[in-house]
Amino acid sequence: MSAFSLDGKVALVTGARRGIGGAVAGCLAEAGASVVLANRTVEAAEEVASGLRQRGMQARAIGFTADEAGAHQAVTAAIAAFGALDIVVHNAGGCPWTRLEALNAQVLEDTLSLNLKCCFWLTQAALPALRQRGGGRILITSSVTGPRTAIVGAAHYAAAKAGVNGFIRAAALELAPHRITVNGVEPGFIAKGRGRLSQGSTRERIERYIPLGRMGAPEDVAYAMLYLASAEARWVTGQTIVVDGGSTLPDSGYAMEEQWAARQGE
Repeated sequence: MSAFSLDGKVALVTGARRGIGGAVAGCLAEAGASVVLANRTVEAAEEVASGLRQRGMQARAIGFTADEAGAHQAVTAAIAAFGALDIVVHNAGGCPWTRLEALNAQVLEDTLSLNLKCCFWLTQAALPALRQRGGGRILITSSVTGPRTAIVGAAHYAAAKAGVNGFIRAAALELAPHRITVNGVEPGFIAKGRGRLSQGSTRERIERYIPLGRMGAPEDVAYAMLYLASAEARWVTGQTIVVDGGSTLPDSGYAMEEQWAARQGE
């Protein structure tokens, strides 16, 4: 038997375009799942879905809005596409960088809705379908920012992701009798191609303080998600896996200076 097989499973992935969401959708599809890629811009999700279909995989793209109605519509569309639902991955998220003194009600509400509130709505919407299948998986992309670290200009995002981890634990306890597990992944710095943090000298400064010496790739998060989605993780619930190259291990940046000097001398 192949480990981590998802043959016969149906997965819904939000925020499924380039970066982490696209990598998660691709990883689940490669493992045998039929995948519905949900994204605010459906054309971006369709690019990924089309590529998967060209490789012989089952994939559909749908639009997605991060509110109660949008969550229910996404679940309904996934079931309509493939007749069932086994895995829900809420990956859609974002941080509109804003310092506390400039934060307004709309930015705060948008950040909480996308990163945190949508976890509630997607789970609620998916419950009937998961129960019908005799169990399932709820997976959420959290972050080390909030649960473990902080970044200036991201207090609203950090609060949302810390809330995500609280949701994971509480929902896991509540849904365990239905054989529905709830888990998450906490990424550190992930190179996303076109983001400012992934380029040039900024990336070099960040990587200086990552013990494994590089920023993560979207696939690094996707493989952790694959494990949590699989039967091999059937006895894991209410947990998060930190995928950060060890960046949250040092007490301070000073602790990394010797490692940086050693790498420069290689």
